[in-house]
Amino acid sequence: MGYKVILIENDVKMSIKLNNIIINKEGHDIWISVDDVSLLVIDNMKITLTSRMLSYLAEHNVGMIFCDDKHLPIGYYCDYDNHSHISKILNYQIQYSQTEYDKLWKKIIIAKLNNQAGVLEILGKDNAIALKIKEYCDEITDGDKSNREAHGAKVYFNELMGASFSRGNEDLLLNSGLDYGYTIIRSYIARLCVGYGLNCQIGIHHKNEYNRFNLVDDLMEPLRPIVDLYTYRILEGQEFFKADHRYKIINIVNHFIRYKEKKMYLGNMLEEYVMMFSKNLKDGTELIFPDINAYEEYADEV
Repeated sequence: MGYKVILIENDVKMSIKLNNIIINKEGHDIWISVDDVSLLVIDNMKITLTSRMLSYLAEHNVGMIFCDDKHLPIGYYCDYDNHSHISKILNYQIQYSQTEYDKLWKKIIIAKLNNQAGVLEILGKDNAIALKIKEYCDEITDGDKSNREAHGAKVYFNELMGASFSRGNEDLLLNSGLDYGYTIIRSYIARLCVGYGLNCQIGIHHKNEYNRFNLVDDLMEPLRPIVDLYTYRILEGQEFFKADHRYKIINIVNHFIRYKEKKMYLGNMLEEYVMMFSKNLKDGTELIFPDINAYEEYADEV
């Protein structure tokens, strides 16, 4: 699979030729091999592309994110379940018992809460709040029936941004950054899930009939704090969400993290993570979650 996330912000024409994405800007062509690309972020309302290009990118498992006039992601396009073993993997997902899904969800939320606590520790926030979030981990039952996740999120964001902070407030600068970063990770995982033949609608915990990406939303939960940490750092003290910030957030998949005792790009870690989930469905392989402290120690930009 490709590894590059390409941001297109200029008024250009795009097409496909000889397994390359051709970007024509003011009469000059830029060639990018399709095999190198994982995601295209389209952030200009005047960009022109063809249906042939959309079909070709889907065939080669290249995802596309489309942004609105506020430069925020509004839509995602990818291929439609063309994995050769889709039926077999679909059966694994369907036959996986609810009891096992509930046990897995417990592990996911524990990983997320520990990473949220880690963000607060790394940023030098109130250690008592970080400890409180970690204590929630001891209270989580299979399926998180008592919703410790929501309790943890409330105290986490209150400490991170203040008691008046709300994730639903579109006027807050950090929310713009978080939404942008979450969409990049969400789209990247969605592309990987499709590539490994997983049905994104069959979630571990999320069961929304109108959400095509239930599984993706489940798997990305432990990754959210990584986006939180990086976005908080680059937007702290800023007045506006600028193009430079968007470039930096898109590049997060090229940061380093230590995973399974190896130093790797975050994008490579995501592929390992999705692959392990696929194996977990098949043979019970233990799913290893990303650790915020491993990201903090090895974070870097390429």
